[in-house]
Amino acid sequence: MKLTAKQIILLSVYILIGFWVIYTFTRTKNAGEIVLSLGAGTEEVKLVKKLIHEFEQKNPLIKVTLNILPAPTDQQHHHYLTTLGAKSADIDVMRIDTIWIAEFAAAGWLESLGNYIPAEDAESFIPITDKTNIYNNTLYAIPWNANIGLLYYRKDILDKYNIPPPDTWEELADICTKITAFEPMYGYLWQGKQYEGLVCNFIEFIGSNGGEVFDTEGNVVVNSPQNRKALDFMHDVIWRYHISPPNTPSELMEESSRHLFQQGKGLFLRNWTYVWDLCQRDPAMRGKVGVTRLPRFAGKEDSTSVYAGWHLALNAYSRKKEQAWKLINFLASQRVQKELSSTLSWAPTRAALYKDPELLQKLPFLTIVEESLNTIQIRPNLPYYQWISDVIQKHVSRVLSNQTSSEQALQTIQTKIEYMQNEFTQN
Repeated sequence: MKLTAKQIILLSVYILIGFWVIYTFTRTKNAGEIVLSLGAGTEEVKLVKKLIHEFEQKNPLIKVTLNILPAPTDQQHHHYLTTLGAKSADIDVMRIDTIWIAEFAAAGWLESLGNYIPAEDAESFIPITDKTNIYNNTLYAIPWNANIGLLYYRKDILDKYNIPPPDTWEELADICTKITAFEPMYGYLWQGKQYEGLVCNFIEFIGSNGGEVFDTEGNVVVNSPQNRKALDFMHDVIWRYHISPPNTPSELMEESSRHLFQQGKGLFLRNWTYVWDLCQRDPAMRGKVGVTRLPRFAGKEDSTSVYAGWHLALNAYSRKKEQAWKLINFLASQRVQKELSSTLSWAPTRAALYKDPELLQKLPFLTIVEESLNTIQIRPNLPYYQWISDVIQKHVSRVLSNQTSSEQALQTIQTKIEYMQNEFTQN
């Protein structure tokens, strides 16, 4: 049978349509495309892309698309509020801040992970994550990297004056006053601008004096004598001892304080674990920087650091939860955790890695992190934490800017948090 030109063209169209249909259905079924959403710096994104490629090689039926968000956490938080609030299935796996877990879980935006992870695997993570990843007795996130506040110091300068690192805040102030009289540098750099970093510093200061925002019964106890002493000290390192820059309340965040330190303009720096790797890469700083635990107040047993990790969660509206869980399981595996820690100076969340000889050699601060986990502070694991944070930021900032007293600020914080607590309980 001889086909006409018209029939040949028509047949060709049918064949092409057939191939397209087969390709489309096969692709949809086999590729299992999922979206990983995270905000990160250049080096982190580079490594994550490498890890995604490894995952796809091992799981050829799953394609991962990386959705990169802006680095500032408030912008990431807004993105998730908008996306998840619309019940969107556009993202499957999210890297979220520890302080968002309760908020997102209470809103019904996170998938419960209790049926995905075996009990023995869940037990292999550092214990603190039981307090951050669980809301209403349900597991909603997997810890990806741990982060705590550390005290970095110019080891070469302390050695020059034959002075050991301080154990108490009072010793730190004394050391800074003595050395900065001869060295052209600030004594203590920290995060004092009105943002989440200020809340972290505040909780570390009050915790190292035995203070809290909530007690173990859930009562608001922020307006206490020990907290007033700690907040007064935060003010005094700027305006009484003059060991912190006067622009601390208006400008100093993680990166601005780090830059000053790496420029040789600071004796001590409070910052996160990522700073260690950057100092080792800096020819001007290599071999000159030490790291230890944050100080405590005199008469108190322990110093404290704030836990500030990033976690992996599964969108409750995802249509590809099984594939998404495979990615979470891969990214949180011990092998990948070790690579992330070694490359990015992250503190791991797998407990066994704190005994890993290779990591300990490269990241000597891991022993400090492990020790600090025993007295770690977590920010209130509550759905309305963002409002609590806003109140603390605003009124602590007013103290640091000489606009109010610590007594008045803490009374206001106490009153406002109690009001929020009552409103949330009633509603």
